[in-house]
Amino acid sequence: MQFAIILFFYALVSGYGLYRLKGSSEILSAEFLLGAFCYGFGFIIWLVILRTYPLSLAFPAAAGALILATQVFAIVFLHEEFSWQAVSGTALITIGIALIYLRVGNP
Repeated sequence: MQFAIILFFYALVSGYGLYRLKGSSEILSAEFLLGAFCYGFGFIIWLVILRTYPLSLAFPAAAGALILATQVFAIVFLHEEFSWQAVSGTALITIGIALIYLRVGNP
């Protein structure tokens, strides 16, 4: 359960950082700096995940969680096109992460 909470927080912070970086109009704007800070904080969380959990679980779970978060932020906040291909691909990634999680075990 702790792994899922850390992973959720990682995806939320990193995804929000990417959203702010994408939406900023200037490199030194407050929006850009907030995005860079959040994305950098997400990197620190990523390092904690790497040091705490097996790489065979940490990497696919973190990468997949970030893909999910960026899809949600892109559709909800950036109003990017909603496609069934993207949703299907995201669902397959989620299923794959769940299978890896079950194989490696509950950390």
